Amino acid sequence: FPGCPADGGIEGKMTYLLRNVPLFESLSEIECADLVRFMRERRYVSGETVCTHGEYGSTMLVVTQGALSAVVTGADSASREIARLEEGSVFGEMFCIDPAPRPVTLVANEPATVLELGREDLILMRQRAPRAAASLVGAVFRDVLRRLRSVDERIDRELRADCPASETTKAARSSHSDSPRSHDPHLSRLRGSA
Repeated sequence: FPGCPADGGIEGKMTYLLRNVPLFESLSEIECADLVRFMRERRYVSGETVCTHGEYGSTMLVVTQGALSAVVTGADSASREIARLEEGSVFGEMFCIDPAPRPVTLVANEPATVLELGREDLILMRQRAPRAAASLVGAVFRDVLRRLRSVDERIDRELRADCPASETTKAARSSHSDSPRSHDPHLSRLRGSA
């Protein structure tokens, strides 16, 4: 890992990596070290499937080496890469808190290594390292809220772009009062499906 102290051992290197992942930036060095102790290292060969769309997932993955492709199948049954997860990328951070079906298939683009934290690991972590567990859950929820706000803002921008100028002006005026904006019913419907 570039910039990582050479004498830190594997746990030190993994802790260093987590400290440089935006999701974990609010965790202290001790909390990151605690988190690493509850994670398992998994290795994948090029072309190997890490998880499949629709399968029940209860683990969070952090890519520590190599790269994974997030793949979906289109209406024409062709697979399409929609994202590439490289070193430091996190996938499925909510799954260790709230297990659910996987939204995409992950495939190793090249030999890849990930750190995995499962729901059972998080439960054990809550018992043995409660501060680290609480910090991790807090970081995950802050990240989810940030993404929801971003979706909210995008929906609002798109709805405003679709409104004629007179409606946009009226909506801007009414947003400063207590009365609801003209597009709020549509926005609520879209938010419910986001």
